[in-house]
Amino acid sequence: MINLYIKQKILEKAMPLTAFGMNDLTWEKEDAKNLINLLMRDDIGILGGSVYKIDSNHLIPMYDNWSCNPGEKEKISDFFLRSKIKASDYIDKYPVDSGEKIVFSIVFTEDVDI
Repeated sequence: MINLYIKQKILEKAMPLTAFGMNDLTWEKEDAKNLINLLMRDDIGILGGSVYKIDSNHLIPMYDNWSCNPGEKEKISDFFLRSKIKASDYIDKYPVDSGEKIVFSIVFTEDVDI
């Protein structure tokens, strides 16, 4: 269970996808990058995420995603940091045209089996 302090950071700028029939949260590019930056020192990792486009009130999967798994002998704190850097890099490099509404879902974890 994600601790309350981290949960508040995650929910602050989140956009739920319930209107599209999905039980997931997303963030626009800058909000996603800022969120990951806010979480850099927290004990939480990112297992991956997916990319969607919202167009004319339709949710369109972009079939783009990333993932990050812990290394066999990697310390959990190292994995948490590496996973956030990888997610931030992926989101930062993802092309978004002017006027497009691209959102990113992010899969967080506080516990991994290493």
